[in-house]
Amino acid sequence: MLGKLIKLRLQSILSRTTARRKNGKGMLVLFAVLMVYCGGVFGFLFYEMFGFMAETIDPDYHWFYFAMVGLLSFGISFFFTAFTAKSELFEATDNELLLSMPIRPRTILLSRMAILLGIEYLISLLVMVPAGAAWFARTGLRAAQLALYIVGSVFLPLISASVACLVGWLLARLTARARNKTLVTMIFSLTFLAVYFVVYFNAQKYIAALMAHYQSVADGMTNWAFLFCWYGKGIAEPDLLLFLLVTAFALAVFIAAFFLLGKGFLKVSSSENVRKRRTGKLELRSSKLSSALLRREFKRFTSSAIYMLNCGLGLILAVIAAVALLIKADEVRDLLALLERYPGLALSKLDLALILALLTSFFCSMNSITAPSISLEGKTLWILRSAPIPARAILAAKLKLHVLLCAAPTLLLSLAMGFALRPELAGWILLLSVPQMFVVLNGVFGLMMNLCFPKLEWKNEAIPIKQSASVLLTMLPMMAYSLLVIIGFVVLVILNQSLPATTFLLIALGAAAVWLLISAVWLWKNGARKFNGLGS
Repeated sequence: MLGKLIKLRLQSILSRTTARRKNGKGMLVLFAVLMVYCGGVFGFLFYEMFGFMAETIDPDYHWFYFAMVGLLSFGISFFFTAFTAKSELFEATDNELLLSMPIRPRTILLSRMAILLGIEYLISLLVMVPAGAAWFARTGLRAAQLALYIVGSVFLPLISASVACLVGWLLARLTARARNKTLVTMIFSLTFLAVYFVVYFNAQKYIAALMAHYQSVADGMTNWAFLFCWYGKGIAEPDLLLFLLVTAFALAVFIAAFFLLGKGFLKVSSSENVRKRRTGKLELRSSKLSSALLRREFKRFTSSAIYMLNCGLGLILAVIAAVALLIKADEVRDLLALLERYPGLALSKLDLALILALLTSFFCSMNSITAPSISLEGKTLWILRSAPIPARAILAAKLKLHVLLCAAPTLLLSLAMGFALRPELAGWILLLSVPQMFVVLNGVFGLMMNLCFPKLEWKNEAIPIKQSASVLLTMLPMMAYSLLVIIGFVVLVILNQSLPATTFLLIALGAAAVWLLISAVWLWKNGARKFNGLGS
């Protein structure tokens, strides 16, 4: 039974990846190529990083190398699977069905933990393989070290998987008891993202500081990370007793986590499907059709953490960028002054304002709120279509939500840009108006793409948000436009100086305006007809 449950879960994940289309094999191949590419990029980065460490470290501290490999593997694996554990163990869509069958809850739990452990192995290999290759390429191949390193790569992910499962259980308990489950999930998700970005942008500085004082760090690890010290010494020296202690500890932690989660698995999984109902007076209110539709769209957006995180992350990044600009305003002014005095450019304040306006517009491409909004209606789309509501009013509400949510953060970033540049009146007009034009463009174009490429058949809302063609075809052209403007400015204006800066920037702005006009006209003429034809 355990093997069948694992097989069914793998088939479910595979079907979500291929989206059950006729070209599912092509999508699977494309997904595999993407994974190989990402694995190659991260593998190369880790190989270079650990190669530098292997060449720098003293022979007496060789154990520190393997301790750091194990610690980094544990940290990365746990970081990327903590929230996956919550959804995989306790929020799977088939939990209720399986629990109603004559299957022991612990068997279901073990099948879920096996899938999570497989993910842990995949992530861990991104660190372990290049780190091992870097070490043995620079120090020579030793059979005993290689054998222990391979065995350690098998047992070490048991610890990170166990901790991730326990954290997922805690998150499931917290969100199950919380009144606003979406808010709790958002807070934890944004906290994890903040930690990720801080570590990512300061990784090089951390590595340099680590290698400059690695001896003191290694001595301190014997107190706060003794398990990884045992792991490193067990492989480097090699010390079989210490190594066996680590493997036994990893196995014991995994077994303990399984039995601990098994006691509360049924309760937590059931609570995910139970919603408390309030009793009391029912108050009915009447409102305008446009207001009611807008309120409906707003509730749909704020009730889904995955919708907000994937389609509205640019809103948060815009606010963060605005605050950073206000703090670093003097440095930004110095950078703009250097650009203004660049030989042959002759940039005016108006040109700089237009450049900053186009850079501000880049954040608009991260907000694809309208791109999956129609697909998220799913099988309940017939309710909207059967109601006496004009299709244009429904589409207008979806577009209005996007504009209202994106306009304020974009305006805040534009004001921060203006504070740094301090342009004249015409520059202020460009800084405030151009990014808002891109807000409307992204909303209109996303709605257009969703009408052309809807995905109404789904079991999990992550599919239309993360795996739909409409979202991809909305974000990629917007990002490609920003990239082409940057490349074109560097090549045509700075390097070759074949076009004046003002002319190039006006051409780029005009192209965006034409793009918006074409998309708006198409949506006005064909949007209602396309919407009424969905699902028929």
